[in-house]
Amino acid sequence: MRKGDIIAIALVTLITFPLLYVAMLFATGTLRVEYGFQKQDEEQVVKVEEVRHSARRDSLSAQNTKIFEAIRQERADLAREQERLTEQYARLEMLQAEIESKRGELVKERTQLESKLAVLPEEEVARIRKLAKIYEAMKPGEAAAIMETLTDSQVAQILSRMSDDRQKARIMSLLSKEKAARINRLIK
Repeated sequence: MRKGDIIAIALVTLITFPLLYVAMLFATGTLRVEYGFQKQDEEQVVKVEEVRHSARRDSLSAQNTKIFEAIRQERADLAREQERLTEQYARLEMLQAEIESKRGELVKERTQLESKLAVLPEEEVARIRKLAKIYEAMKPGEAAAIMETLTDSQVAQILSRMSDDRQKARIMSLLSKEKAARINRLIK
């Protein structure tokens, strides 16, 4: 901005502020212009002023009372809402604690089941070894077709007992993608 612009803005502000101030006084009723002022008793003028002030004060008082009541009601509503939210938070914490305890129980049960499944009887181990030798001797396409019908854990056990890695890879490539992914997770 140039110096001339700043001076122009300052002059406009200095001139318009008093005009706006007087206009606001007129609008609020604080300032008024009377023509043909008649002399009245000072007591009547004082009474009229007192009535105006008291009526105005009464209306402001009534307005303030309504606002105060609304604020008080809003505070009471907020307090009730806060209590409700506190109760819900406590319930959520209880449910979360319950979920954590259930999760712990499930983890314990899972480890127990996994340990039971890990310990296979000797007969089962021998049977899986025989099956691994048989599937290793078969063509990969035929072995994969049969393995598609077996459970994932059986296939994983058979493949893990096979000694020829190339045969394992050929069989795995011929299995469905979903089954191969599940078996990969099971093979240790």
